[in-house]
Amino acid sequence: MSTKQSAPGATGAQKDQQGGGSGTTVSNRGRALRAVPEDATAGDITALRAEMQVTALSVDTWPPYGSPAWLRLDPKDPRAYVATLEAAEQHRRATAERQRLDWLMDNDPVEWWREITADANAYAGRQGHVIAARRTAEELRTARDNANNQPPHQLRATPGWPPIAIPGQPGRYLIPGQENTA
Repeated sequence: MSTKQSAPGATGAQKDQQGGGSGTTVSNRGRALRAVPEDATAGDITALRAEMQVTALSVDTWPPYGSPAWLRLDPKDPRAYVATLEAAEQHRRATAERQRLDWLMDNDPVEWWREITADANAYAGRQGHVIAARRTAEELRTARDNANNQPPHQLRATPGWPPIAIPGQPGRYLIPGQENTA
């Protein structure tokens, strides 16, 4: 078992950082400390600390981490730190969510499936009327086939016009008054 020893003359805050102990902390110089709920997780506290650091630096806008604008910032510019802090916080949250979903997949697959398909189900619910109004491939094929399959045209001879040759029956003609014999 190893024991961590504090550097000689270390302050309480330095002892806390070195050993994670319960020593005294640095004064907050008259600022009121935010109360942290007792049921807060380490991630909740980390998010609060990140927000507090951004507020303390008085930075309202900053370029996205890794962007050309961020690369042009002076390393001492507080916006560079805030962008880095934001990227780290986004990474922490994404990692925590991935770990939560992995745990859920191993321990409650039904709930895991419900969660990962929730967005798709919601989208399908919103698009249901649009999808229902669309014709299926079978309906489209049937409509296309039926469009070309019209009932045969009934030949009728018109008085004053020449006789009509009957298709498929060479030498036979339709004359007015003889329509039923064809």
